[in-house]
Amino acid sequence: MRFYYKVLLVGGSGRGKTYSFRNMNKETTCFINVENKPLPFKGGFKHTVVPDNHVKVLDAIKKASADDSIDCIVVDSFSAYMDMLLKESRSTKRGFDIWNYYNEEIGRFNEYVKKAKKEVFVTAHYEIIGDELSGQRERRVKSKGKEWEGMIEKDYTIVLFAESIPQEEGRPEHIFSLVNDGTSSAKCPPEMFGEDVLSVPNDTAHVLEKIKEFVA
Repeated sequence: MRFYYKVLLVGGSGRGKTYSFRNMNKETTCFINVENKPLPFKGGFKHTVVPDNHVKVLDAIKKASADDSIDCIVVDSFSAYMDMLLKESRSTKRGFDIWNYYNEEIGRFNEYVKKAKKEVFVTAHYEIIGDELSGQRERRVKSKGKEWEGMIEKDYTIVLFAESIPQEEGRPEHIFSLVNDGTSSAKCPPEMFGEDVLSVPNDTAHVLEKIKEFVA
């Protein structure tokens, strides 16, 4: 039985999350552009969806999963999905029903991603969550409402943190951190990239290649 990896790309604005898809196969990747923004690189994806409500995001994931011409799904971004969902929840529900519906639909998004029979990459922004007892502060996927706070990552096998390393000259170097250093929720099977590898280039095509090698 083939298990498919779900990859969460987490980082602040301008850390190269969307840019990391520049080398993905433009013919076989389904790009679900929830952000409704131009891509930061030349060339578009043959399978591009720009949903205008959260149900269409879910439908796009389901259809891409069933399409044999697609081998990878990108959702850019989970943060935009949450904003879209919350706006719809507030316009159609009242009182506690707003958050009940919101939480249910976040759960449904996670289920659609988990059940997709393709590798799925989902981008997201983070917030800093602190433990009052230990004083520890950790970067976790930003979620509105308490039910999902610090819980989004549990449904993903791989969580990569997009980081920028300043250079003496020129633009900063963008990388993906693979390991939780106590300040983030990064995680990745150690054998996928190597036991001693702590970061990889900001290139999801490279990540996808390593996943396919790992499951072969």
